[in-house]
Amino acid sequence: MNTLSNNHTLIALLDKNREFALNGRGTTNHCPMALTALAAMGAGPDRLRAFFEHWREQYALPASALGPVVEYPYFAQYLGQRSSFRDLQECFAASMIERGAGEVIREVLAIIPFAPATTAFHALIRLAYGLQTEHVYEMAAGLAALVVANFAIEIDMEGRVAAASAAAGFESLSTAMAGKIYPGRMIVEKMQAVINDELFQENFPAMPDSEDLLDELALWAISAYWQTRDFTILHMVTGVNAARQLLPYMQADQLKSRLQDIWLALCVAYVSVGAPALLSIDACLNKIVQSYTHFDPWPALFRQAIQCDDDHVIKFTYTCSREAAFRPNALYQAAVTDILTAHAEPVV
Repeated sequence: MNTLSNNHTLIALLDKNREFALNGRGTTNHCPMALTALAAMGAGPDRLRAFFEHWREQYALPASALGPVVEYPYFAQYLGQRSSFRDLQECFAASMIERGAGEVIREVLAIIPFAPATTAFHALIRLAYGLQTEHVYEMAAGLAALVVANFAIEIDMEGRVAAASAAAGFESLSTAMAGKIYPGRMIVEKMQAVINDELFQENFPAMPDSEDLLDELALWAISAYWQTRDFTILHMVTGVNAARQLLPYMQADQLKSRLQDIWLALCVAYVSVGAPALLSIDACLNKIVQSYTHFDPWPALFRQAIQCDDDHVIKFTYTCSREAAFRPNALYQAAVTDILTAHAEPVV
């Protein structure tokens, strides 16, 4: 039984979230994802409702009025048309109700550019959270965001040498880019500047030939975040977890190119924040042994995260717990401990 899909308060609030636009004030709409993470970590109905009201008051923007009906066979014509988000969400939801969510997701992902960096990885993340709740309109929202805000990264891969490993590829970029800083206020703006940079284009390595690439990327991303506390790299952690959930919905003959898309998006994101030099994962683990006397167990960390109103802290804690359950590593608890400590309410 899917306990999230049977959480009546969560589902009712996700339904109400349709009142909100794709974007919020100065951000994207994180509300449904944070609600899902809160519910999964054990938040009760009152806490879920309180967070929803917090989001409504602080960040939410009203959804636009519905426009002309979008016919499903023509959804690809709306690529890049952000104003069509709500209309396309309705279109995808209707198709999912009629044909099944899995079939629609597989079809859409097979046709549009995968573009994992869309809305700074949030379209991918929102779709993955929608799958966890089995909420039709949230799955439809994730797909619609991938279409209307599609941020495909196209770089010629001809003749590029594959990185020996994920860590080696990022290290080579760090050396080549030498801390170069890029203009832009938002994550996607800086990433676009990287894509246009000839120095990056010359030094970007091809995807490592690894059967466990997502595992490598997940471990590298949490190591990078623990060392830098960087906001963009936080999205790399949550983005890899989302990609892991979506791989089963991709056609087998497209899987390699989809992994290449993920690799490219993560490399661009890393360079967009200066491609900082990093310690090896083993060196990080040695520092953790020296720096932490113990870690609270995940249920205790969940209780702390549930009290926080910061949507990124909420989602990050939940994501790290999922990745740690899949492949245990002390880096996840260390990173969550640090971010919860940084966002803890001061004692009066």
